[in-house]
Amino acid sequence: MTGITMKELRDLLVVGHEAEFSYKGVTYVLQPEISDGYAYLVIWDCSPDGKCLCRYPIPKEGEIPIECLDAVLNSRCFDGKSFMEIETDITVDVIF
Repeated sequence: MTGITMKELRDLLVVGHEAEFSYKGVTYVLQPEISDGYAYLVIWDCSPDGKCLCRYPIPKEGEIPIECLDAVLNSRCFDGKSFMEIETDITVDVIF
């Protein structure tokens, strides 16, 4: 991964930050969101036809439990591979 270390990324995500990253020329966002009154940690494809690639329930308040973050990072939502498996090919562009 370029732009940030995995430890830095994980530390920022568990306290509610968002990460915009690129993989194979496509931009994605990894973020907490509220939908229909429930909180989720999600990965969105930011292309014009963008879709939610992964959605995992999280607590509405407080830090995101590491097991929830791990579930999202290990979800095989990138052509059968997980974020962790493609980590070396990811560029983190922005942290919000």
